Amino acid sequence: MYKLFINGENVDSASEETYQIRNPATSELVGTVAKGNLEDAKNAIDAAEDAFQVWLEAAPTQASGVLNKAAQLVRTNEQELATVLTKEQGKTLPESLGEIRFFSRTLEYYSGAKITGSYVTLTDKVSAEVVKEPVGVVGGIVPWNNPVMLMGAKVASSIKSGDAIVIKPATTTPLSTIRCAQILLEAGLPKGVFNVVPGSGGVVGEELLRNPKVRKISFTGETETGKHVMEVAARDLKRVTLELGGSNPVIVADDADLEAAVDNTLFGRFRNCGQGCMCIKRAYVFEKVADQFIKRLVEKVRAMKVGDGLVQGVNMGPIHSASQREGFEEQVADGISKGAKVLAGGKRPNGPEYDKGFFYLPTLLENVDPDSKVVREEVFGPALPIFRVKDMDEAVRLGNDSIYGLGAHLWTRDIQKAMKAARKLKAGTILVNTAYGSGGWEIEVPMGGFKHSGIGREYGIEGMGQYQEMKTIVYST
Repeated sequence: MYKLFINGENVDSASEETYQIRNPATSELVGTVAKGNLEDAKNAIDAAEDAFQVWLEAAPTQASGVLNKAAQLVRTNEQELATVLTKEQGKTLPESLGEIRFFSRTLEYYSGAKITGSYVTLTDKVSAEVVKEPVGVVGGIVPWNNPVMLMGAKVASSIKSGDAIVIKPATTTPLSTIRCAQILLEAGLPKGVFNVVPGSGGVVGEELLRNPKVRKISFTGETETGKHVMEVAARDLKRVTLELGGSNPVIVADDADLEAAVDNTLFGRFRNCGQGCMCIKRAYVFEKVADQFIKRLVEKVRAMKVGDGLVQGVNMGPIHSASQREGFEEQVADGISKGAKVLAGGKRPNGPEYDKGFFYLPTLLENVDPDSKVVREEVFGPALPIFRVKDMDEAVRLGNDSIYGLGAHLWTRDIQKAMKAARKLKAGTILVNTAYGSGGWEIEVPMGGFKHSGIGREYGIEGMGQYQEMKTIVYST
């Protein structure tokens, strides 16, 4: 039985309600968790506010040590945490281990991060000092696709800044988050600085948005919900960070390293069963190399093993839920109905091992109508539409033809051409001849989007700064 984590204690819901978490691959029971309600959310916010009054004084000397110790404990417990994550979310065990290790590195990075202000001489007698202060109580709302990774930046930034935080995890993936909160307590974080309240977004999430004691909201999720978050938070002028949807293009030029481009596209599209805001969503390949690129990609996609993420050798786990698979299948079906050609996949896998899970084969599509759902909408599932383009100008134009602007990939050996295209692409993170985890989406650099992909940044010193207030002090000597 997993309970709410409020004020450093594992507690039952005020209503004593619980619900079940089931494995997306097998439908087997993973655990039972307390279902938080309005009273629980208020209790967690109150605990965070009380803890904040103490932590803001202690954080400058204690935060680094707590975060460092927590990083060590996460590493010690990484197999346990990764197994729980795979069972509740569905991704493969190696992917879960990667996510847990990313979390430990996030804690470690922010343990050594410096909070610096500035000093300005205005005249010979007047000076100004810009100082950074914690914002107060933070409400963090986290999705189900990368629950530990996306929780990590919010929690570590808050702790180092001197804030206290209440996390509302996705209803389907609370277990690993609760365990992480327990580890932070074990590492010496004072009670109440990090609280976790599973429950519905309409109740727990809404209280975080509306409660005046919460001074900042950090939300990661889909764009329409993000608009609601911004609207409600604006009524109390809460600080808001929104990391929202993406439809990230990959552009493969005719001088690209095709093997590297194919491998990156394979990983960038189908990792976590394609369920990621930073996943590649559309491919634009120069006509000269399109046949070769597509042939190699089709071969590798067809060789992927789909199955239970806990089984060794599985490359891709299930879609997270029945409703998520249903919505994804509608997007693929819309593309096919408008003339798309299925190069690989395009259906559920057959076999008794797939009957109780939410599986779908990795899918490649060509001749896709640009106005079909699989192109215009954010696709959270394993399908990639591929387009042939004449040159970089056409690729950039089509890559920008989206309401989203989170990320983009470029593959070309001409670095000057790449940098010129990167400056024209309207996205927050551009990866040039590199893959995730090797200079792409890393802890040290800010991540966020343009257009409907969000407001503000997470990660890096810039991301941590959004959990702080700036104060200017002008004085005469």
